[in-house]
Amino acid sequence: MNKTVNFIARTAILLALAVLFQSLRLFIPIPAAVDQYVVGSLVNLCLVIAALMVGIQGGLIVAIFTPVIAFLQNVLANPVMVPFVALGNATIVIVVALLYKKNKYLSIILGAVAKFLVLYITVVRIAIPVLLGNMPPQMKELMSLRFSWPQLVTALIGGWLAVIVLPLLEKALKPVSR
Repeated sequence: MNKTVNFIARTAILLALAVLFQSLRLFIPIPAAVDQYVVGSLVNLCLVIAALMVGIQGGLIVAIFTPVIAFLQNVLANPVMVPFVALGNATIVIVVALLYKKNKYLSIILGAVAKFLVLYITVVRIAIPVLLGNMPPQMKELMSLRFSWPQLVTALIGGWLAVIVLPLLEKALKPVSR
């Protein structure tokens, strides 16, 4: 199969899977306290798999389009958040893609920590107080919580799931040449 076609097909499948996962909350009644952990972990799984199966370029496609689609689905409440979430997603993709072959476990940990730090700094410290300053205090607190330590947890879970799933995928598929 043509490498370009293979890249496009795999990237599209991973994006579709990520969108399906983030759409779960629209179809399955997941309790709010659990929702972020289930959906976020599954989306992070797709981001890490994309980074490793189709490379940084394919991973960035998934990273950027998932928050755009989440906003269109009314899952991500404010359009101001889209670029920040895309940046956080891009961070885990890039860190994992660059470090995985050197040390897969360290790459997952560093990717998760980097994503968490990017989201915490850009959303909790900048976007919410500066760009969304007129938001009700309770809403600010809830958003700040959602973009703090739970992001680290979901990125780590998604990364560990990817470490488990990736060998199975590699047996079934040949990775796209990078």
